[in-house]
Amino acid sequence: MSRARHVCSRTVRHQRRGAIVVMLIIALVIGLLVVSGLVLSTGREQDLTVRRLETIQSFYAAEAGMNMAIREMSTGVDEDADGAVGTISDDGNAANDPTFGSAQVGVSLSTDAGITTLTSVGRSGDTERHIEALLQ
Repeated sequence: MSRARHVCSRTVRHQRRGAIVVMLIIALVIGLLVVSGLVLSTGREQDLTVRRLETIQSFYAAEAGMNMAIREMSTGVDEDADGAVGTISDDGNAANDPTFGSAQVGVSLSTDAGITTLTSVGRSGDTERHIEALLQ
């Protein structure tokens, strides 16, 4: 009887150790899933923040380009030397477009029936913003 109790208590101890090991493995897997989820969600939020920042930079570059073009038209001087008054870097070469921070801008001009349309395009990263102004 004593020997049977000894064998039984040894089996119970092994079962407890096995259960503890299984519980630790389950806890580690759950912890790993939680950490992975946090890292992935943080990465998505950072990407969204970058895209929002690029959108804002594109908008402000387009706005600045429009201001430059209107100034050229009001003074009658081609300040950026692209060959036309009222356009900003409208020479088909994006490499020489003015930059504002990390954004670039170009402004084109068209006239139809006495109405002049200025179109400013600001670019930053993957984003692009267009602003139009109609002048008579």
